This record gives sequence, C-alpha cells and structure tokens, in this order.
Amino acid sequence: MDIILIAYLVIFALFGTAASYFVRYIYAYWVHNTMHVHYIYKAGVCIISVVIVSGLMTLFT
Repeated sequence: MDIILIAYLVIFALFGTAASYFVRYIYAYWVHNTMHVHYIYKAGVCIISVVIVSGLMTLFT
C-alpha cells in the first residue's frame, strides 16, 4: 500500500517538473525570443517517466 502512495507522489512530482519546463520554454520564447529546445526534451523525459511509472503500477497492483 505504501509503495502505491510513493508512486503517486513520484507521478505528481514528475508532472510538476514537466509543467515547469514547459513554462520555462514559453517564458524564454515570449520574453527573450529564443527557443531553448532542451526544455521540451526534459519535459518529454518527465512525461515518459510518468508513463513508465504508471505502467509499472498497473502491472504490480
């Protein structure tokens, strides 16, 4: 039971991290008129990690 709560906490943290990377990208694009694609890559890694953790949760529950 505790591992499921920890997995939900990790998913929540990864979504927050991905959202902050998207906000950084949008801020850099609108304010500084530069496109830092590495923010999009980092957000993509966070979202893929969410998918992997969610898949593992469904396998083990």
